[in-house]
Amino acid sequence: MVRLNTLKPRLQAATNTRLAPAPTAMVERKRGSAGVRDRERIRLRDCGLCQACAVKGITAVGIDVDHKIPLWAGGSDHESNKWLLCTTCHNEKSAAEAKRRATGELIK
Repeated sequence: MVRLNTLKPRLQAATNTRLAPAPTAMVERKRGSAGVRDRERIRLRDCGLCQACAVKGITAVGIDVDHKIPLWAGGSDHESNKWLLCTTCHNEKSAAEAKRRATGELIK
């Protein structure tokens, strides 16, 4: 049986990639009914429209409430760090963030 603390350095060396640094203080995400209310406030504030598409001059229905700066990169769970995105924009943003996180690059 391999212990986790010995496996992690081996995996890191084997893949030759850096692990994403942990944020200095982990922010707790709102869950349950508080999270539902929070997401509804963001949907109302953003008028149900994708904010990334709006910047490009496109009108699209927003589906996902997303953190502009991810919690893992030091973003807050405050309303000012959230926006409504369509599924396409959310998937593109999430994929780009996952790639940055995998290489250890923090999002600015």
